Amino acid sequence: MSGGPLSAETIACARCGRRVTAEAPRCPECGADPRTGLSGFRDGARDRVRVCEGVGVRLVALAVDFVILSAVFLGIGLLVYLVLVGAGEFAVVGEEPPSWPLWIIFSAAAFLYFWIGEARFTQTLGKRFFDLRVVRTDGGRVGYGAAFVRTLLRVVDWLPAAYLVGATLVWLTPRRQRLGDLAARTVVVRSRTMAADEIGTSALPTVPWPGPAPAGTGRDHA
Repeated sequence: MSGGPLSAETIACARCGRRVTAEAPRCPECGADPRTGLSGFRDGARDRVRVCEGVGVRLVALAVDFVILSAVFLGIGLLVYLVLVGAGEFAVVGEEPPSWPLWIIFSAAAFLYFWIGEARFTQTLGKRFFDLRVVRTDGGRVGYGAAFVRTLLRVVDWLPAAYLVGATLVWLTPRRQRLGDLAARTVVVRSRTMAADEIGTSALPTVPWPGPAPAGTGRDHA
C-alpha cells in the first residue's frame, strides 16, 4: 500500500542544488524544473536570479539569530541554576559561581550555530526567515571550510561594536561582502524574479546558479 498520493522522496535541484520533492514542477529557490535545471517560467520572459544583499536585511536576520541564541542560553542557564540550587551549591551567602564558563559555552555554541547552519543548510534560522542564503561567489555551496573561515572572522567584523567593520565593508564592496565573506569568497544572496532581458544589464550585484542557465539569457552577471 502506498504512503499517499505524493511521494516523500526528495531530489537536489539540478540548477541550484536545493532539496525539493520529486514531484515539484518548479524549484521554489531558483524557479527551474528541478529535474533538468532549466528555467520553469513560461516563454522565458522572466527568470530568477541571486542578488547580493546589503546591510539592512542582514542585520535584522542577525538580530533574530542572536535572539534565538540568547533565549536558548538563558533557558540553559536557568536550568543549570535551578539544578545547582537544588544541590545546595549556593548555601554560602555571597558566594556565586564565576560567569566566564557560561560565556565560553555561549560563544562556542554561537560559533557552531553559524558554522554548521551555513555550511550544512546555507542559512541560519535568522537568514531563513528572510530567504537569505550564503553561497560561494561562483554560485556553488559554501562547504565547511569556507563557512569556518566566514564564521571565525565574525570576531573582526564585529569590531569595534555592532558589526561596524563588517557593515562598512558591505557598503563599500561591489558584492556587499564583509571581511569574512572576502576571505571565504562567499556572498549573502536572496533570489528575485526579474525580466530575462534585464538580467545581463541590471546594476544589482548577482551571482550565477551553479547549474545550467536558461536558454537565451546566459548566466547571471556579478
